[in-house]
Amino acid sequence: MSDFFGDDFTAELKTYFLQSVLAEAQKNTDLIDETTWRRVQSEIQEQAESWYVDAKTNEFIHLAEWFSAYGGSSENFQEAQDVLSALQLLKSYLEALVSGKPDSSDLAHQFTVFSSGKRESLYLHCRTGNQDFVVPVQSVLEISGPLTLSPLPEPQSHFLGVVPFRGEALPVLNLQSHGFQEIGDGFCYYVICEFNGARFSLQVSETDQLVSVAEKDLQSIEGQSKMISAPFIKSFFIRDNHSFMVLDIEKLVA
Repeated sequence: MSDFFGDDFTAELKTYFLQSVLAEAQKNTDLIDETTWRRVQSEIQEQAESWYVDAKTNEFIHLAEWFSAYGGSSENFQEAQDVLSALQLLKSYLEALVSGKPDSSDLAHQFTVFSSGKRESLYLHCRTGNQDFVVPVQSVLEISGPLTLSPLPEPQSHFLGVVPFRGEALPVLNLQSHGFQEIGDGFCYYVICEFNGARFSLQVSETDQLVSVAEKDLQSIEGQSKMISAPFIKSFFIRDNHSFMVLDIEKLVA
């Protein structure tokens, strides 16, 4: 157990709090669809007030501020996906705290709730070689370490092979066939995705934090000669002097 939690009894209380909120966040995620999101959103707002108090009691000051910010920002939510994206942020934040990371301002910044009045979307940051790209977080089911990559019975240029996932053999899309850098034989991750019931995987060399991107910061890929030309890349954004390509999952699976 991390020293951050202090003595064993305090650690147990804090862990119980984090895990109970995590379980509630997951339950609410499972309940949300286009017909229920307003009701669930209202219930979450009520829960957030209680979570705010409990977070402060358990000395998670920045997490408490997150719940406070959520209460104000959630008034701008316009659809089910807004609520789902915020809950995904919360779950990732809680999982980081459960793993022992200190509740610092730097950590909290990675999981900032939508800014008031600004339309933003949440993405998972990935990398192949020195190329940065992001995947819409609502399409991400899981991030896995090395898996056994098996060849297809009949090789196809758009697939690297298949990997096992929960009893299924998922196809691994070949990003390299569209100009992405090869990973080679080194350590890699598999980002398990789902879109309209179809599951597939992306092989990446690195994947780390979630990033929230405002629509106004997205730029068209057209005319950018240094960018990869692929039908599933229509936009990019710049952050910390780096360009991040945005993968259009619908175009990718098409």
